[in-house]
Amino acid sequence: MPLRRIFIDGIDGQMHVRISDTVSQNNTIPLYCIHQSPSSSIVYAPIIETMQSNRTVAAGDTPGFGESSPPKIIPDIEYYAKAHGHILDKLKFNQKVDLMGYFTGSKIAIELAIQRPKQIRKIILFGIPIYNNQELKDEKEFYKKDKYSWDGAHIKKWWNHLKKNAPSNYPIELFIKHFTEIQKGGINSWWGHHAAFNFIPEVHLPKVKVPIMVFCTKDAQGEKSKRAEKYIKNSIFVNLPFEGQGALDLHTKVITDHMNRFLDHEYNL
Repeated sequence: MPLRRIFIDGIDGQMHVRISDTVSQNNTIPLYCIHQSPSSSIVYAPIIETMQSNRTVAAGDTPGFGESSPPKIIPDIEYYAKAHGHILDKLKFNQKVDLMGYFTGSKIAIELAIQRPKQIRKIILFGIPIYNNQELKDEKEFYKKDKYSWDGAHIKKWWNHLKKNAPSNYPIELFIKHFTEIQKGGINSWWGHHAAFNFIPEVHLPKVKVPIMVFCTKDAQGEKSKRAEKYIKNSIFVNLPFEGQGALDLHTKVITDHMNRFLDHEYNL
């Protein structure tokens, strides 16, 4: 069943949201999903379409990405969390709500749970890598502000980076779809990683008291995400036997089966 796309008034302009076309009638808790940088809620389209028969599912574009209006100043994770919290209010998810985050979105979800401890019930994190000092320095160097020029070198940089990490079975049409979405961040697309790398998850994770499920993919970021286990008290870590890029498209059922089991209390924490 297709999903809907809507715009709502956000804290700094309009925000774009993908949401399930049907409203669940079985009293399940709604699920709200937050994407990685620099991308958009398009990554959650297969998740929404697959899970909407069980629960209401929505995913918003973080300000400055996808179709959402950009912030007026360089944001931090706290700002992004407030922006997504505003979407929850507009969608009337004002009782209990579950969250899913994807890398930068994982950090936003953590902060949102800190900001709204009584509202957030459970959290799913698709990647929450813990970096040592050198790794963090290297990440900041790669994801710093691009130098834009008419020769399109910045486009080639991102094309080669994503192609290098793409799994062998990744269809070119999916690659192009997501590559195109990444470019929508424009010259300020570095803001997402700037916010992410100044939010240290090992400092903030212990503040979150709700159950957390962490997906660890079969790649370097997945291995780094395993380091988060000692910072989370009430958690389950799921080791996925495939790489992370494109996983929500290529392995939707495997991932959503785990998600439904976690959200429906079928895992013992």
